[in-house]
Amino acid sequence: MSKFPHKVDFKARQAEFSAYIRNPDTAPCPSDVPAKRMQMYRELFFNNVESFLSNNFPVLRKILSDTQWQQLAQDFFANHPCISPYFSEIPEEFIAYLQNERIASADDHPFMLELAHYEWVEMALSIAQESLTEAQEQQITDLEQTISLSPLAWVLAYHYPVHKISPDYLPDQAPEQASYLAVYRDSEDKVKFVELAPMSFHLLQTLQNRQPLSISSCLTAILPSDPSELLKNSAIQALQQFMDKQIIFIA
Repeated sequence: MSKFPHKVDFKARQAEFSAYIRNPDTAPCPSDVPAKRMQMYRELFFNNVESFLSNNFPVLRKILSDTQWQQLAQDFFANHPCISPYFSEIPEEFIAYLQNERIASADDHPFMLELAHYEWVEMALSIAQESLTEAQEQQITDLEQTISLSPLAWVLAYHYPVHKISPDYLPDQAPEQASYLAVYRDSEDKVKFVELAPMSFHLLQTLQNRQPLSISSCLTAILPSDPSELLKNSAIQALQQFMDKQIIFIA
């Protein structure tokens, strides 16, 4: 016979404990734990998650009122089943929540998901394990040189100009022209972005999908069949500028 008179179902207890911490409005407080202590646990957990979200999505936090932000953070905390146990991956979990689980509120900005994704990209690049060697000047001297996109450069397209969003600029409709961006980390570990013209976006996207690629092949892929010298030189100049910024490299 067991010397323990009461067998405890630890999984059930854990589920009861976590359900209250996630949302005390829908889950009862465990009967054998003082409500004051459970509230302390809940505040500790929630405040840690909310603080991490605030630090990683500063623009989104800034454009929302305190009430809107607390409601958003609480909805994420209560309803998203985080898969990863790592705090550094909470921002990615937040993106998944916005994309798949968020029930839109009338107060939600239409660009909220795109803005959050843009802010997540900055964070993800800042902690990415890849690194660049010390900056060395590279020059295009031959169209048969092979080039590659930096492993620390992301080519992005958004319906909204997320890089311009601020409390003073909150568009309620997407512009006709999409916003094309390259977000990258240089050899000094500084995360930067550059706004792209449609041709430059097409150029970098082509390189991203087919790298490594010779400069001549890259130009053939993005330019019309018989480009003018002016257009061809503009594309080469754009490549050189991306090389200067450490967005692309000679392979």
